[in-house]
Amino acid sequence: MPHPTVIALDLETTGLDPGDDRVVEIGAIAFDGEELERFESLVRPGRPMGAGATRINGIRDADLVHAPPAVDVLPGFLAFLDRHPGSPLIAHNATFDAGFLGMELARANLPAPGLLVLDTLALARRALPTLQSHRLDALVTHFAIPTRRRHRAIDDAEILRRLWGLLGGSDWAESDHVAYPIRDGSRPASPPVGWESLEEAARSRRPIRMSYAGGTRGDAPRLVTPIRFANRGGIAYLVAVCHLTGGEKSFRIDRIRNYEVLDRPEESPWPACSSA
Repeated sequence: MPHPTVIALDLETTGLDPGDDRVVEIGAIAFDGEELERFESLVRPGRPMGAGATRINGIRDADLVHAPPAVDVLPGFLAFLDRHPGSPLIAHNATFDAGFLGMELARANLPAPGLLVLDTLALARRALPTLQSHRLDALVTHFAIPTRRRHRAIDDAEILRRLWGLLGGSDWAESDHVAYPIRDGSRPASPPVGWESLEEAARSRRPIRMSYAGGTRGDAPRLVTPIRFANRGGIAYLVAVCHLTGGEKSFRIDRIRNYEVLDRPEESPWPACSSA
C-alpha cells in the first residue's frame, strides 16, 4: 500500500516572536516513504540575528548578507508545495513553524496555502508517553537518528522525515494528530484544528474536564475554565482558571491528551491543576 505524501518542514528564525522576528532559513522535504523532492534556502531577514538564535543554529548576520529576501524566496516555496497538492506538512512544535510561515506570507502579501501542519511533538508525546523529554534532540538520541548538522533547516527536516516513519505517523488516526493551519503568528493565538469546541468554551467561559500529561498528577483529570490561547517563547498554551485553587494557570497544548466540555462544574473533588 503506497504511503501518502508528507512534507517535513523546519524554519530557522532570528528569535521566537513572530511579531518582531523573521525567518532566516527554510528547509522542506516531500516524501512518501522515500524522498521525492527538497527545498532549502537562506532568507535575508532585514534585521539582525538574535544572539540566542545564533547560539542555537549558528547562523550569523554575515551568512545572510547575500541571501534573497522572503518576498523572493516564498513564491518558489509555494510552487514546491503546489507540486505536492494537498500534502500535509509536519513540524516539531508545529504552532511555531505554522505561525512564522504565515507571518512571512502575510508580510509578502502572499496567500497562505490551505494546508495543515501536523505537530510531531504532540505525536511523540502520545506515542512515547514514558519518555522523559520529547524535544527533537532527545528523540534523535532515543532513536539513534543519524545527523549531519543540528538546528539547520534542511537537516532538521531530514530528522523529521525519519522521525515520522519511526513514530508511524501515517498510521495514526486523523483525530490523534494535533494540527495547525498556516496563519499569521503575530496575530492572537488560536487553538489547533478541530478544537473549535475548546475555543467556544473559552468564549462562553464553560468548564472543561481534561487529561493533561504534566504537573504532579500525571494524566489525572483536571477541571478548568478556559480563558484564552497564548503563544509564549514559541510554545502554544491554553490559559485557564483552575477550579481547585481559583487561580489562573497555563497548560501546554501539546500536553493536553483529551478534553470534554461540561455544561456546569461537577461537585466531586478534583486533582490539583498543576501546569507544565
